[in-house]
Amino acid sequence: MKRVLVLTTGGTILSFQTADGLKPGNNDVTELLNEKLLKLSGEYEIDIEAVFYKDSSNIVPEDWYIVKDSIQRSIDRYDGIVILHGTDTMSYSAAMLSFLFAGVNKAIILTGSQIPLSGKNSDGGKNLRDAVIAAADPRLKGVFVVFHDKVINGTRAYKRSSINKDAYISCNYPYVGVIKDNRLFITQEYSYMREKELEAACSVPKLKNKKIPKIFVLKMVPGIEASLIDYILNEGYQGVIIEGYGLGGMPVDNKELMAKIDLMAGKKIPVIMATQCVYDGVNLDTYEVGMTAKKNGILSAYDMTTEAVYTKLMWGLGSTDSYEELVTLLQTNLCGELAVKQ
Repeated sequence: MKRVLVLTTGGTILSFQTADGLKPGNNDVTELLNEKLLKLSGEYEIDIEAVFYKDSSNIVPEDWYIVKDSIQRSIDRYDGIVILHGTDTMSYSAAMLSFLFAGVNKAIILTGSQIPLSGKNSDGGKNLRDAVIAAADPRLKGVFVVFHDKVINGTRAYKRSSINKDAYISCNYPYVGVIKDNRLFITQEYSYMREKELEAACSVPKLKNKKIPKIFVLKMVPGIEASLIDYILNEGYQGVIIEGYGLGGMPVDNKELMAKIDLMAGKKIPVIMATQCVYDGVNLDTYEVGMTAKKNGILSAYDMTTEAVYTKLMWGLGSTDSYEELVTLLQTNLCGELAVKQ
């Protein structure tokens, strides 16, 4: 019988109505979870362990390491791990755990719901059962999000809806699989992509420490002020992600802004260009605005999501003290976050 550990961190799936609105409860949810897992009894041995109870809007980077430690303490004793998590920051947590557990030989599955498990017409019970099925499947190795029948690579999950039960898409990457009638079906597209990734696989450095670097996400808007860069420098941020327009555009005619970004690059503060677009990623070699940004030392996020770039940069800064090694890490596919070059 396959053994699966369910770690609870809160989120809508474990929320209850209070006078102040829905809130993850500290009350014992084991009975509720076991009730929803009855359909799987006899097929899986499932243990439940509480990590913390938080609305995922309150998740901070330190929490990722708490979850990491909980996984590491138990993963050798189980066939897979399920993490119940709020949907608002699940993409960030899934991406960070993907880097922290790059190369893991079992499945670590994050799931949640749009309606509390205790509520009417909740999607939580099915998502929970699907997550257990995926976690126990030996074909899956790595970190994934399971939601509304779909299995998504942990570095590619993107929340597209605040209400719809079909809340997540796989961004710039094939869906890993679908779960129907309590069975996991791996997609051919993912199998092909995974084969190419394994061919191009490289060794992943171990995290040196749990430092939480300060990373600033700067969204480009018309008329953006160059003084924002002064703030970033004065506050000691160690990395900057720019959410540019389209393929990586920014107002290069703003000479003061570009000069200050050039100053950051000169200080070897990594500056990475992502995009405000959901699909297709960044290409700094297409337009003059992108090529100018590249000449000013801005790195490309290629087709990575902002969530993946943010967590990869945070993890990378904790894995190496060398700027050159960090750049190499950022431009290397480690766990499906970056398209494998043809």
